[in-house]
Amino acid sequence: MKSLYFVKGHCGWDVLSLLLAEQIPFDEQLTTALAVLDPPFSGGLEVGLLSAMARRNDLRLRITDSTTRQWVSMCGGMTQVIGKALIETQLGTRLGVDVSSPIIDVRLITDSCTIPIHIEAANGQATRVTTTMDSYVDLTYGLGVSDVSVQGVPAISAGEYLVIDVAELEAHHPGLDFTRRDPGPHLAVVTAILEQHRQQHGDSLYSNAMLYDAHPNGAGNFRIFPRFLDATAAALPYEFQCGTGTIALTVALAHAGKLAPYASNGSFVLEWGNPLVTPDPYGIRTSHVSVTLQGQRVTSASFSHSVVEISIEGSLRLIR
Repeated sequence: MKSLYFVKGHCGWDVLSLLLAEQIPFDEQLTTALAVLDPPFSGGLEVGLLSAMARRNDLRLRITDSTTRQWVSMCGGMTQVIGKALIETQLGTRLGVDVSSPIIDVRLITDSCTIPIHIEAANGQATRVTTTMDSYVDLTYGLGVSDVSVQGVPAISAGEYLVIDVAELEAHHPGLDFTRRDPGPHLAVVTAILEQHRQQHGDSLYSNAMLYDAHPNGAGNFRIFPRFLDATAAALPYEFQCGTGTIALTVALAHAGKLAPYASNGSFVLEWGNPLVTPDPYGIRTSHVSVTLQGQRVTSASFSHSVVEISIEGSLRLIR
């Protein structure tokens, strides 16, 4: 049993684990990552494998998740945790990242995307991580952005996500509170919609939805509610902050013409969940989104989550 270095963290309840790719034979990397996802370790919703590249501060990143159990294109929340871990754990030193200055710029390179992260640091802490998702924006448009109707409910298919205005759900299913994430008829409706959406595409990639409304409880502009078919994600008691879902929502809002009021200052704020029905220990968690628009199309987008934490740094041994 070989000891593997690992870091576990979360961005607003999106729990994930990070490993060093160099410690795992290439043909064993996926099976090892999946073993870390599963009990008894239960490494979260995603596992990322990192390795240094020839250019300093460029990192190769491979990601798998509990939904597809294959390599996936990107996990936006993981980029936030990586930025935090590079400063606050041994990860940066192990990967040869220069963490000596108060501003650190790193590029994360996956099979599908190149994602720059901008890290602001002070006193050994990452105070803010900003992820530029332009490459994922291009991927989202490449997969397709269109108006759809699933089980009679109007929605927007935005790349890997189905984006639904809560008002549309309420219009078709009056009396149900779709801002709740606990089991009940409200969740059964969304699950049925997602199952049909996935069946239409014939791919487990299309198993995720982002619900939203324009009724913030705090100083935000929109509320967002992630709804995944994956049992691990569905079992989380709180709304988890999702970076790729943030970008899918941004693209969908632009497509629907709902970002026009924010075009002048180029930014808006998302609130995660409804604290009146799902109280959160962190209070109202937010994501700050910066966006550049060309008409109703997003040409550039970045985000920063309000809650990003490292929970464990250590070593693990997998029994095979």
